[in-house]
Amino acid sequence: MIGYPEQKNRSDPQAVHRPFSLKESVLRGSKPGKEDFYGFLQKMKSDMNAGLEREDDHYFELNAKALIGDPQAVGFFMNEIEKYLRKTPFTGKVPEAYRTAAEALFHEWKGFGPAYRWFTDRAYSESTGLQMIGRQIFYNYRGKFVPYPYEMPSLDRVEQLKRSLLKSDPNKKLNKDNPSVEFKMDDPLWPGRFIRLAIWVSPRVWDGFTTISLRRQVVEFLDLEDQAGTECIPAEAIDLIRALSGTFRNTIIAGAVGSGKTTFANTIVGEQLLGSSSCMGVVMIEKHPESILPYQIKGHRIIPIQAANEELMEVGVESLRHDPNILYMTEMRYNEWEFYLWSGEKGYDGITGTFHTVDSEDIPYQGAFAVSTRIGGSMKGHLISALKACELVFILESVPDGRKRLARISEVFYDEARNSVFANDLMRWEGRGWVYNDKLTPGLLAKMRKKAAGAADMLLGELTRLAAAKPMTGPMKESLKSKIVLNE
Repeated sequence: MIGYPEQKNRSDPQAVHRPFSLKESVLRGSKPGKEDFYGFLQKMKSDMNAGLEREDDHYFELNAKALIGDPQAVGFFMNEIEKYLRKTPFTGKVPEAYRTAAEALFHEWKGFGPAYRWFTDRAYSESTGLQMIGRQIFYNYRGKFVPYPYEMPSLDRVEQLKRSLLKSDPNKKLNKDNPSVEFKMDDPLWPGRFIRLAIWVSPRVWDGFTTISLRRQVVEFLDLEDQAGTECIPAEAIDLIRALSGTFRNTIIAGAVGSGKTTFANTIVGEQLLGSSSCMGVVMIEKHPESILPYQIKGHRIIPIQAANEELMEVGVESLRHDPNILYMTEMRYNEWEFYLWSGEKGYDGITGTFHTVDSEDIPYQGAFAVSTRIGGSMKGHLISALKACELVFILESVPDGRKRLARISEVFYDEARNSVFANDLMRWEGRGWVYNDKLTPGLLAKMRKKAAGAADMLLGELTRLAAAKPMTGPMKESLKSKIVLNE
């Protein structure tokens, strides 16, 4: 922090004969800064903005880059701030979140305010989330949100940050008629990766409770051995799951928010690619970038597609002309299900998607309900389509200390005799360990053998071995929701 040099009494002879200091001379002649930090900040912004805008045609582009920590943009504004401080020193108290006046002025003017350390400090590099609710700030620490050390200085500062974020993507609109928006930004701590942002404003939330949620992508691609190393799966099941992925059945990776489903979906698709002896084609359909596979796995035709809600179905159908072996939908909500069910009903296999739910048996119902809600039509008809498209379900869950665990692998099928839908668990966590069931339905086993006989035989052998050592009781669970629809 720049301040005034200590002044000695003029009657002291040593003071008269002190060597001349240009720095002290400049500081003595400069006008003192305001003692109040935020008052000083407003004066600095007023003094600097007009001049900078006149001098630099790319001012607003620099703003957006400075917000996300671009080194050149940050360097530009820091240099301007330091020049200003040399002319107009600040002698007040710097807010607690910052170390120097220049740092504080930059982050309160162009950055994320006191939350900046989450973006720039390696101590937070493994934190997967940050959330601002009004002035309050929370961050994810080992799988749980805890209070951040500092709050935003004011609600006006939150609104300023919201406006700055929106300026970084002019196509995004946020107002009372459209009170929520999602987009992404580059991650300053992890070059080549991104942070997803979701913003809610009134009337979606109460006045004064503007919510800005950020999710960081922190995990590299994990193969099955890596997943076993994190204790997400047991080492004994590596060959089983690898063989299962090699049968290319249509699969939903499901779980609650933060359960590790996207990471595990990357694992399954990555294993399919790594286990292939030929060049595979993958079409990834996303609204916001979720997967890191195109950066991690080379030698395969991975086409990452971004599509908005209204174009998902059209883009999905067009993508099939690019001869994919795998369709990967990294974040399925409502619109994505229409394409997923259409593809499955048309006979495509190798479809993998992620979804927020925790019940394997209800996955077909959830997919049918999503399509019915969006486009109407017969719920029973959509459910029949879903039963053709959904074959396997992996359920992930969060456990203490930020770890993830594979809770269930289920075969989902329609029982014609009982006119109902069941989940047949092949692998399940039961408190102290995983248990296994080797009784696949003949229909699924036939599809597996037709697609990849070697992988199907290996799967059955591993299931038989593990089920003998750790048998499962009660593997079947009925979907009451599907039963009601089918028997209407």
